[in-house]
Amino acid sequence: MGFPRRRSLWLKIAVLATAVWITVCFLLYTEDRAAAAVAQGLASSGVAAPPQVANGFVPPALPLKKETSGNVQNKAKLNQPGLDQEGAIAMWHSPIGAACVWIRLNRAVLVAPRDPDVAALGEMGRPVILPTNLTAEIKKLVDDGWVNNAFNQYASDLISVHRTLPDPRDQWCKEPGRYLKDLPPTAVIICFHNEAWSVLLRTVHSVLDRSPDQLIQEIILVDDFSDMPHLKRQLEDYMMNYPKVKIIRAQKREGLIRARLLGASAAKAPVLTYLDSHCECTEGWLEPLLDRIARDPTTVVCPVIDVIDDATLEYHWRDSGGVNVGGFDWNLQFNWHAVPDREKKKHKNPAEPVWSPTMAGGLFSIDRAFFEKLGTYDSGFDIWGGENLELSFKTWMCGGTLEIVPCSHVGHIFRKRSPYKWRSGVNVLKRNSIRLSEVWLDEYAKYYYQRIGHDKGNYGDVSERKALRKKLGCKSFKWYLDNIYPELFIPGEAVASGEVRSPTGCFSLFSSFRFVRGALLFSIEQKTIENRRRKADRDADIVPMSGNKPVGKKRTNGVSCNNAVMSL
Repeated sequence: MGFPRRRSLWLKIAVLATAVWITVCFLLYTEDRAAAAVAQGLASSGVAAPPQVANGFVPPALPLKKETSGNVQNKAKLNQPGLDQEGAIAMWHSPIGAACVWIRLNRAVLVAPRDPDVAALGEMGRPVILPTNLTAEIKKLVDDGWVNNAFNQYASDLISVHRTLPDPRDQWCKEPGRYLKDLPPTAVIICFHNEAWSVLLRTVHSVLDRSPDQLIQEIILVDDFSDMPHLKRQLEDYMMNYPKVKIIRAQKREGLIRARLLGASAAKAPVLTYLDSHCECTEGWLEPLLDRIARDPTTVVCPVIDVIDDATLEYHWRDSGGVNVGGFDWNLQFNWHAVPDREKKKHKNPAEPVWSPTMAGGLFSIDRAFFEKLGTYDSGFDIWGGENLELSFKTWMCGGTLEIVPCSHVGHIFRKRSPYKWRSGVNVLKRNSIRLSEVWLDEYAKYYYQRIGHDKGNYGDVSERKALRKKLGCKSFKWYLDNIYPELFIPGEAVASGEVRSPTGCFSLFSSFRFVRGALLFSIEQKTIENRRRKADRDADIVPMSGNKPVGKKRTNGVSCNNAVMSL
């Protein structure tokens, strides 16, 4: 009788040993995957994924050279001591394993020491200036980066994904007690499609490195059907080291609007913060945004959007005195303009949050419940375009407030073109703008329709969006123009229209005239040069149709083809 028991015991031991062995193998495999992501990085993108360290933070990628004291001030050039003249090979001591590592510049960037070198490439937001004597191989890498991303990916790959930045905040922002102690946590939603490795990682790390841990509940990366290999398993392996980062993937190309909705549906935090995938957050960027929402959940807030140069990755910023607010023109195109005097008079300090008629749309925070109450985005919008104005209009018209918060700064790479391809045959921006006009612009929609030749086409069913507006009891668009954006030029106030010709016959102009504060204003369309609409007073101050800030000034008795001078 003892033999069966002994056999049963040995069987249990064997099963247990097998289970332990499988568990150990799995853990070793998982660790190896993470280590592989660390070691190999992304050859085609040029940045290695750094390893996990004991405190949960990853050290920055090592810049490809340390600047000497003579070139730290403004420029960071590659053709300095430490690299060969072809910019091909460099050597450093590796913090993980081997005593030293040789590395090709076009393949990877090494893991850096825990204390970043503020004199290194791109640190403190300084520009990376590539030398003129690049090899043909390097030049091709630079060119490929521009083609794939519409910015200098090669320069980005030379910069630490944890690079330091200047602190653009005014002292007012840093005063003790400026913000509430109990702030709501947020989900940071970052949508991307075929984004460059170094830029995407730098975006994520700027959030992790410069945000209080308790305020970041989750970071949701929404992959809008990317097909680049580094955004598949390699990205998953890298982000294994960051439990707060979640990756969700669209099953087909959705476009920015629906990708953001995917992120919102996956979020659990009470506040949603949207960022583009080519951003860098500065110190203290998050608290000022969450503070405004904590005080009033119907407040939608945007950081000041600083410019990251697309060629050099230099970080450009201005103090609170140079903050702009959002507007739009009657082509329903977003634009920036200075804070109006009427708004400035409300504040004692220029760093205080200011009202903005519209938002740029890429970077903002919103209370999730309020976002859902407003109907999130119009699900009939396709890909991108118009969603920023729709959210702006309904925020104001349906009981909310839209603010720019000067104490919050986030850098953004502004590209001069889109590197992505979409299906042809549909003018997505036009279709979205027509839906926007039908639901929110009331009788003022006619000014947009005039600019598209009243060709509405098939813009879909907007009955649900109109019903939502009625249910929310939203105000009229006239109220919005009178109270939120009185600076906007209204074409319907014209008292005359006609054709104005240059005395030299260089071009002809279609014009609409109106009197404002005793001055005769007219909007013009320069037919043979740029086909842009403008307005001007009797001295021919040429100003944008959406505002009153002159962009050029000529007396009416002058004659010039280049400057569009006219006689009245």
